[in-house]
Amino acid sequence: MGTVTAGPAGGGSLRGGSWRTIRDGLAATPEIARGLWWTLVLALIASSGRIVVAVAVQVAVDGASTPGEAARSIVPVIVACAVAVLVAAGASVWMNRRLVRASEEALASLRVQAFARVLRIPPHRLGGAPRSSLVSRVMSDVDTISQFTQSGGISLATNALQALIAVVAMFWYSWPLAAVVLVVAVPALLIMQRAHALIAARFHAVRIAVGGLFGGVGEAIEGVDVIRGFGAHARVQARVDGLIDGVEHAQLRTVWPVGVNTAAGELINGVITTAVMLVGVALGAALLPPGLPAPDGGELVAFLFLVTFFVRPLQFLVGQLGEAQNAVAGWRRVLEVLADPATRPSAGVAAIPDGPIGVEVHDLGFSYGGGRPALDGVETSVPAGSHVVIVGETGSGKTTFARLLTRQLEIGRGRILLGGVPVEEITDDAFARRVAVVPQDAFLFDRTVAENIAVGDDLPDRQRVRAVLAELGLDDWADALPEGIDTPVGQRGRALSIGGRQLIALARAAYLEPDLLVLDEATSGIDPGTDVRVQQALRRIARGRTTITIAHRMATARTADLILVFAGGRLVEQGTHAGLVAEGGRFAAAARAAVGAQHPRR
Repeated sequence: MGTVTAGPAGGGSLRGGSWRTIRDGLAATPEIARGLWWTLVLALIASSGRIVVAVAVQVAVDGASTPGEAARSIVPVIVACAVAVLVAAGASVWMNRRLVRASEEALASLRVQAFARVLRIPPHRLGGAPRSSLVSRVMSDVDTISQFTQSGGISLATNALQALIAVVAMFWYSWPLAAVVLVVAVPALLIMQRAHALIAARFHAVRIAVGGLFGGVGEAIEGVDVIRGFGAHARVQARVDGLIDGVEHAQLRTVWPVGVNTAAGELINGVITTAVMLVGVALGAALLPPGLPAPDGGELVAFLFLVTFFVRPLQFLVGQLGEAQNAVAGWRRVLEVLADPATRPSAGVAAIPDGPIGVEVHDLGFSYGGGRPALDGVETSVPAGSHVVIVGETGSGKTTFARLLTRQLEIGRGRILLGGVPVEEITDDAFARRVAVVPQDAFLFDRTVAENIAVGDDLPDRQRVRAVLAELGLDDWADALPEGIDTPVGQRGRALSIGGRQLIALARAAYLEPDLLVLDEATSGIDPGTDVRVQQALRRIARGRTTITIAHRMATARTADLILVFAGGRLVEQGTHAGLVAEGGRFAAAARAAVGAQHPRR
């Protein structure tokens, strides 16, 4: 499975990819689709009001050239046309309100759906993609759609209908002149339609570049302390400048194809008007083959108005093509998140049997990016309710093993069974309730201590939070905070020390009361005095549940029921502390080195 990224730029003709995107988007946003037909009726009425002007012009011209009774009939026709225009204006206002309200409700729903899907993306599907690029999809891309629907989208629909009505009216007035219009317009429109694929690809590239800029700026802001501490200002500035230049370049690449289409629209207007005038005069002067109906003066003038009502919407459609393709590109990127199988609820159907969770590992293998194996042929069995400690040098594969066990990575080869159930078959909810992970670098939300400990609850159970802290021996630490458990921790917990963040992460795991607890060097940021206290509390919490600890201190392994020793991506030793020391292998050597470091010779 690949990373969650934007699809390839291209394939965006209105006949193909863009119409498919619009169809899929309407399916994802039923708020728009529900009242679409009634809105189209209002748009039809609004567009027809402009066509009525051509009828009024014809009656006025013919009446002015005809004395007597015919001239007196102009007034009621003009009044009727004025009423029709007013009705069309009212329909336009009503349509705009309906469309704006429906589109904003739909886009809000789209944001909710996209964010809900983003929360379900497994860590292994994100790969190296910056998280801020996903923010771009939920925020920036939906904003692009919103801006288009409020500005050009409504006019795009009404102008398209007006052009269609104008074509029907032109054939009613004079089919030979209407045929001239289409002979000139259709080939030009087909050429412009073929340019849509290029325009769509260019605007899709713009959205990708904007997403990359979001990611780069977000990464720089998150790492501002490192940037300052290591003097990396110039390098980071150069990288962000490059991303900004990339967005500029992508935007500039849209100018030429859109500009050509705009110029083509202006050219069509002049050519069609000239052709209609020449053919109309030729028909009136009988210069063309007999049998073709010749328009009178009023009809020809009215037809020229219809030509304007046909060509101007086409010019607008061409002018709005760039914005439309930009919006469709943004819509497509949001729909990619909704359509990605990785963002859907887990397909797992199994629950883990009640009670402590046993772990079985069979021929487990994994490699990052197709490189050399980080794990190869790991076989082990962890009895339910036991305390297991994993040790090994940096890069030996112990953290990779923990991440596979907790579904943060996708298994490359082999199987992992929790309580006899393959990990990939366990539902998300069941896994979240039964398995807790405390990583090396705990993530905290910008909320209070209590809210971060009871992160899965709408409202934290304060009494239970205090009980967990007391059980861990952390109640004195929490009471010493400025506002106790109501102390805000700041964004990503920056108001606390690294050790303080880890203590909250430990309390968060204990609050969940899991049946399988995985500690990935969870006490590495805690001072030795606090570490002893926490280790004692963890031993109490571990009773009755399975605990797997990735240890950085050999003292942790002394109380383990089972020790797993990793080296070079393989499980090279496993057994009890006494047994492994007696074997005199890797673990025994590491244990002796640890004792020597604590008691150096003088």
